[in-house]
Amino acid sequence: MAFALHPDTGMSDPTPSEQVPEGQVVHTFTVLRGMAIAIVIETRDWYSGLLQAAVARVRIEGLN
Repeated sequence: MAFALHPDTGMSDPTPSEQVPEGQVVHTFTVLRGMAIAIVIETRDWYSGLLQAAVARVRIEGLN
């Protein structure tokens, strides 16, 4: 079983209005359904993003 969560590094640079102030990191989590991207979660809190992505994956795959 492969994990559907991984940091997405292929996204383009954010527009100036979406840029994060210097010193803050935005973590990106991608939830896949098959080979298609279902949801992209961006958050400053790594642990919260990981939990959100895990819950989304369970919901999408119907394992609840």
